[in-house]
Amino acid sequence: MASPVYLFTGFLDSGKTTLIKDTMDDAGFMDGVERVLIICLEQGENAYDEKWLEEHHAFIEYIDNAEDLTPEKMHELDTIYHPDNVFIEWNGTLPVSDTLLEHMPNFWMLVQILTTVDASTFGIYVNAMRSMMFEQIRWSDTVIVNRCTEDTSGTLLRGNIKAINPRCQIYYEGAFGAPVTMKSGILPFNIDDPVLNIKDDDYGLWYMDAVENPEKYDGKEIILRGMYAESIPGYKQTFILGRRAMVCCAQDTSLCGLTVTNVDIAQMKKGDWIEVQGKLKTLPLENGEGKTVVLYADSARFYQKPADEYVYFS
Repeated sequence: MASPVYLFTGFLDSGKTTLIKDTMDDAGFMDGVERVLIICLEQGENAYDEKWLEEHHAFIEYIDNAEDLTPEKMHELDTIYHPDNVFIEWNGTLPVSDTLLEHMPNFWMLVQILTTVDASTFGIYVNAMRSMMFEQIRWSDTVIVNRCTEDTSGTLLRGNIKAINPRCQIYYEGAFGAPVTMKSGILPFNIDDPVLNIKDDDYGLWYMDAVENPEKYDGKEIILRGMYAESIPGYKQTFILGRRAMVCCAQDTSLCGLTVTNVDIAQMKKGDWIEVQGKLKTLPLENGEGKTVVLYADSARFYQKPADEYVYFS
């Protein structure tokens, strides 16, 4: 039976080692695990001491170059340690290797990728080193945002992380894993207004909230402005309205779009900018997993393309 592999990535001192230790301190998670191998490609301030390793029946291997973690090296380590679980502490400045994503040997199986994010430095890193952060988050199943305070911007964190990887789960923690309630994250519009007039700069914040909380918008009157992104084959009154979020660079974007119906689209074409007013309705997704919102339009008109067409989450 293949040994499960857990990959931990994130910038230096973002909390990877602490997360690995906390995981290994969880008796429920470690139930039945007798031997653990930790492969460390980066050493921060929080180290693994010999006593702790011995108490947890854990062995550690330090690897300087990611290219050295080949299937052949994995076979060597498996032969030496016979691990029940493998934890890999990745170097957050490097992309996750193809070996881990696609070419794992049959005796090891990558089951989860976790990314740690330091909330106190996130704003700096996402602006100055977005491509590196993109590589950390793009494959993650779970993102743990630590060192949050009540003044941390939840919308900035959630919006940027979800733009990179919409499927990941996000958990927010205070210092040392303590629970935290963030004041910010409040939407820049009043959900109780009779008509939600979503400004260009606020489209991203509205979109992410609607994706995560579709039922909150059921029956709401709204004005949205975006690009005619796609037509839907077989439908003459329905199209996808959206705006593009910059994921890594201007050449790498993702569409934040929703379905608009009850519109005469005969004169519209892909790339046109449209202002639509109507009511939102919450509907189940086709696969039955969750819900989405659809805009039933009462009116639609052409709209001047904004100076900055990209979506932002702050």
